[in-house]
Amino acid sequence: MYKFLGLVCLLIAAVVQADTSDWLPQHSSDWLPRRPEAQAFPRVLRSVVVNCGSGERVQPAIDANAGPVEIIVTGICVENVLIRDKDVKLRGGGKPSQSGIRSADATMPALTIRGGGIDSLDNLSFSNSAGLGVSIQGASATLTNCLFENNGGSGLQVKAGAVVLATTLTFNANIGASINANDGQIFCTGCDVSGNNFAVLAIRGAVVSLLDTMVTGRRGILAGDSGTLVDVDCVNGGTTHPCGVQVTSLAAFAGGGGLASLFGVGDFTGRIGAVDGGTVSLFGSRQIAGAQPGQGPPTNSAEFFGRIEVGANFDINPPTQSRLLSTDVTHFGRALVTDDTVLNGTIQCSSAGDAWLDPTIIALPGSAVTGCDHSKLP
Repeated sequence: MYKFLGLVCLLIAAVVQADTSDWLPQHSSDWLPRRPEAQAFPRVLRSVVVNCGSGERVQPAIDANAGPVEIIVTGICVENVLIRDKDVKLRGGGKPSQSGIRSADATMPALTIRGGGIDSLDNLSFSNSAGLGVSIQGASATLTNCLFENNGGSGLQVKAGAVVLATTLTFNANIGASINANDGQIFCTGCDVSGNNFAVLAIRGAVVSLLDTMVTGRRGILAGDSGTLVDVDCVNGGTTHPCGVQVTSLAAFAGGGGLASLFGVGDFTGRIGAVDGGTVSLFGSRQIAGAQPGQGPPTNSAEFFGRIEVGANFDINPPTQSRLLSTDVTHFGRALVTDDTVLNGTIQCSSAGDAWLDPTIIALPGSAVTGCDHSKLP
């Protein structure tokens, strides 16, 4: 009997400890996704030049040459290209805006890469397509200095276990999300992402890391379900490229158990939102008013078991503070605010929503906490 009671007590203690540790802020970048090493492209067997302006096409060059092959593209080819289970390097012969592939078919990407090949895209444009620009499915690919602009769908799709390492990509004015990740991974370093749709829309366990990347336009990042991780990381990219989030609507949103994080982005604009078990984390990220004219400062939301976690970035010395504007916490939503975070607004809890604020919080004049069972201003 006593052994049974002891076991029950241990189980209760374990549950309580797990519940508490689940709310501890994560003060380092150990949990951030790590960019893998790029796979070296095999020694090129042959180089082929495709002159789109003279009526030549990329697909026949791929079909006619066993990999590894380098195909140099000059001009813009209007076609739908498929690379499947072959090592292919596509390289632009001029500026990215002057060399590339465009699709006139809204149902077909300009370029599709599938299978087990090692592929490389360099200095190319995948722009002005009727639908999707590039779809990479289950392959390993390296993208450098490519342009994705004015596509009728997303600029770049990464899915089905694909791993993409990208540097200095530019996304602008795509109708769909600039980067659409579905059960794939992409690490984009020194990139520029702008447009009216999401910079990143990720689902089904996708991992997307925007390192030293500037996100502007209307919407930032979205992590859609359990196991999905999206971040803007201005600390670990290792470059001098401008990095931050300057948007007029959602800066970061997480749902269904996904995690969206702004890590060391400094001053950022746009609101944050978490729903259905999703978590949005701010570490060394200072939210400032920057909504569309006439709308006033944004109001964040954590609802239906969504969570917002805010703390300092301890990966640099001295650590950098975060700042949080007004936040509504409802329907079992949760907010955790720690580490000298500046509160500039009201945290309002309702419908079983709750918030925890540690004593280090710096509340600016006019700030308040209302309706929260476990918090009050220091």
